[in-house]
Amino acid sequence: MFKNVDATVMRSTRYIALVVLIGSLLMEAVFLIIGRWDYTVLLGNLLGAATAIANFFIMALTVQRSLEMAPEDASKRVRSSHSLRMLMLLVICLIGGAAPCFDIFAVVIPLVFPSIGAKLSGVLMKEEK
Repeated sequence: MFKNVDATVMRSTRYIALVVLIGSLLMEAVFLIIGRWDYTVLLGNLLGAATAIANFFIMALTVQRSLEMAPEDASKRVRSSHSLRMLMLLVICLIGGAAPCFDIFAVVIPLVFPSIGAKLSGVLMKEEK
């Protein structure tokens, strides 16, 4: 499955996974410090973090594959992927809110970590130049 995945996609996904892991550890620590930590926070964090990483990987893979297509087809593919990924995020949030084994905040907060990682990446790249 990963044979045709570009090295840049894999490197970016590993970077985002690291950012999500660090963010998740910090979030767990905050829940522990404020006295709200229990197993639902851990399970919610696992669900949210896995979803965040999968969402980023699917997005990066879609962009990689769309580069090999005609512009009109690529645009359709990217829009379609975006819609399906947003639906996936909505379903995960609904599951996280409905199932008592998940803390909804611990599900939703990790979904923001890839965005933070992307912004940090831009800042770090500016400093390298």
